[in-house]
Amino acid sequence: MSLDARQRELFAKLADTLIPASENMPSYSESDANGEFLDAVFVARPDLHDALCELLARVGDQSPADVVKDLQSHAPDEFAVLAEIVPAAYFMNPAIREAIGYSGQGPQPIDVRVDYMEDGLLESVIRRGPVYRPTPVSR
Repeated sequence: MSLDARQRELFAKLADTLIPASENMPSYSESDANGEFLDAVFVARPDLHDALCELLARVGDQSPADVVKDLQSHAPDEFAVLAEIVPAAYFMNPAIREAIGYSGQGPQPIDVRVDYMEDGLLESVIRRGPVYRPTPVSR
């Protein structure tokens, strides 16, 4: 499940409209996301492959910016496919994650303070004391 060279080139142009280069970050196509990282998206989400291929087949000669704008306005489901794949491939690149300071998910220590007592929400319940009703005995 992969895209051919023409599809990848077209996809990169569309992706660059969603993730253009900035002062500190590369654009989608400058990030090398269009190869192995794009393929990894399809491994994780094979359901997006055919939808993207159909979208790319209908793009035609429109400018990438016009295509994206048209998808946003008239085909939100197709735009959602594009908007799902582009950042997924981009942020799979370790260089991009490093550039934004994201080291990945890891263990986080649990805060042992009893924070639900801090806002006073339970104060009236505590002052009232235990309240309960006996349960009926079944025979």
